Amino acid sequence: MTKDTKGLMNALRQSINEAILASNDVSAVVAALKRTGKFPVFTMNVSLQDGPEPAPQRAMSGLTEKLVLDDSDVEFLAAVGISDPSWCCTPQPGRA
Repeated sequence: MTKDTKGLMNALRQSINEAILASNDVSAVVAALKRTGKFPVFTMNVSLQDGPEPAPQRAMSGLTEKLVLDDSDVEFLAAVGISDPSWCCTPQPGRA
């Protein structure tokens, strides 16, 4: 694993942990557990898998890929600290 990949994986783990701990529901459960004398410990396991072999470049020369996010995707990414101003609203049919 490269240094950049390790850094990205660590950032992902940290963001997910922060999002979980920022949840009101999680905070309430943790507080209830602490009142009983129990202190939960959170762990986040993230791993990488090799994807399928990429298609030969000439076969893809006429294709373009566009990432399409729905509202729930945007909400999840915002919860883990990833956002972009262009994601602020869902495009309406007939509007550019």
